[in-house]
Amino acid sequence: MKPIFDLTKREQRIVLLIVAALVAVAFSKHLLENESQPPPARASSTEAATAARSTSAPTPSPTIHADEEQPESDDSR
Repeated sequence: MKPIFDLTKREQRIVLLIVAALVAVAFSKHLLENESQPPPARASSTEAATAARSTSAPTPSPTIHADEEQPESDDSR
C-alpha cells in the first residue's frame, strides 16, 4: 500500500509542531474560559452558607459622618 503523505523528516517535524501548537492554543483557551466562570454551587454547601448567615449577627459597618474632617493627602502631583 502506498503512503498517503510522503514527508521528509523535516516536514514531519514541522507538521508535528503546528499540530502541537494548535492543541496548546485550544487547551489554553479552554482553561481561560473555565477559570472565568465560577464552579456551580452544590446544594449542601449553599444550604450551609445560608444557615451560617441566618444564625450569625450581622457585622455593623463603620459610619462616616459628614462633619468629621478628612485628612488631606500630601500628594503633590
